[in-house]
Amino acid sequence: MTETLSFGALGKAAKDLLSGGFQLNQKVTATTKTDTGVDFTVSGVKKDDKLDGDIKAAYKASCGYSADIKVSADSKVTSTIAYSKLFPGLKVSLNGSIPDKASGKLSFNFTKPLYTLNGNVGLTSTPKAECSMSVGHGGLSVGAEAGYCTKTTSVTKWSLGAAYVASDYKCALIVGDKGDSVKASYVHTVSADTSVGGEVVRKFGADSTTFTVGAAHKLENGASTKAKIDNSGIASLLYEQEFAPKSKTAVTLQFDTMNLNKSAKVGVAMDFRS
Repeated sequence: MTETLSFGALGKAAKDLLSGGFQLNQKVTATTKTDTGVDFTVSGVKKDDKLDGDIKAAYKASCGYSADIKVSADSKVTSTIAYSKLFPGLKVSLNGSIPDKASGKLSFNFTKPLYTLNGNVGLTSTPKAECSMSVGHGGLSVGAEAGYCTKTTSVTKWSLGAAYVASDYKCALIVGDKGDSVKASYVHTVSADTSVGGEVVRKFGADSTTFTVGAAHKLENGASTKAKIDNSGIASLLYEQEFAPKSKTAVTLQFDTMNLNKSAKVGVAMDFRS
């Protein structure tokens, strides 16, 4: 039986195909695992002339507890503590960052084969709350999300969506931005090594329509490639190669097909894991 997709996962297949892996900066990530089960991740990224980075430690216990803490280059500290065995299918978490005193949130995720329910509420005197739910059967999932601010007593957002998952394709339709936008997407698995997909977004307020189409292909040597182009003529190419178990490097090239005299953008990402 196909499990119900959470609202946040509606359209995720197209997002992964058309956005996943493309990196126009220079980024290096290294992850190591200790004997006690703690994962340490160090990452650095260069964007234009600015260098940024962070250090993250994560731990997950068999009894259901998990915790992670991340320290960024700007001295911001973010942490999350979660517990997943309070009730079957339920995960609760507490997260926040320093020095942002208003960032604290209490979140929950409740997942069952036929439905999902997710939400969070801010830990302030006038909190913001968000909730989403979805139900599904036979590969079809439908859902909705909404946000509410107690300070302004107003609905901050609402969206509706549906997705269908078949053996060789996935499609989704999402009405978002309080009804101001509609997004339709699909991914077709042509073969075990090749996928194609596309996404169309219509924004009524701006009276604009954009689209992106792309494809992904796995090569025989363990490498993979991606290509995409949008309605403005911006094309992106990605080559990804695994050079060691769980470690890979990726090169992204982006150029304007409508103006080939314009300099192309190149990004490189390296991910080391032990």
